[in-house]
Amino acid sequence: MNNAPQLIPSVAEDLSASPDIDSARRNAIKQVAAICGLALSASSLSALAAVVTPPTDMNRSKNTLLDKDQLALVRELGEIIIPTTDTPGAIAAGVHDFIDHFAVYCASKEEQQTLFDLLKRINSDTPFLQLGKQQQIDLLNNMEQAKNGFTQADRNNFKQFKALVLFGYYTSEIGASQELAYLAIPGGYKGNFKFKEIGKAWALPQ
Repeated sequence: MNNAPQLIPSVAEDLSASPDIDSARRNAIKQVAAICGLALSASSLSALAAVVTPPTDMNRSKNTLLDKDQLALVRELGEIIIPTTDTPGAIAAGVHDFIDHFAVYCASKEEQQTLFDLLKRINSDTPFLQLGKQQQIDLLNNMEQAKNGFTQADRNNFKQFKALVLFGYYTSEIGASQELAYLAIPGGYKGNFKFKEIGKAWALPQ
């Protein structure tokens, strides 16, 4: 794995003061980010509102920030955080590609470096992908609790990564339409129904 990656200039640096970003979209993305617990800089939020396409549509991705080993690690971490159950997980939703896309086109240099630092820490002893599943989970639990060699900074970085996974998943078509219940608008009105008929939280189209 490349331990000293070349940081790619962020689109966020060019958009931080742009007056042309659609405010409604920006506010909607900010609200989703807050629900997921994602802490973004103002410039990154503006860039995200301006340039990010759906996570499963990478047609506008001309650059990549992560090498193939780092992307494989992000892919596995995402699936541990949101595994495939009766609905598709993070891999099916393309969350790993979304995170790479976000890092290239939206994240600040500091946010890019935080991602690199997290991946390096996860691989610091034994390559994460060579561990058994329970060992992987134990390692991440230790990081989440800042114990057994992991620090509060590691915990904070992992928390931010988890929030990014959640954001990428629930703004994907799979996350919004299969994990969440989806209500098309305009649609029929039903004013009274039993809660057990819902079964999921609702995702509304923007």
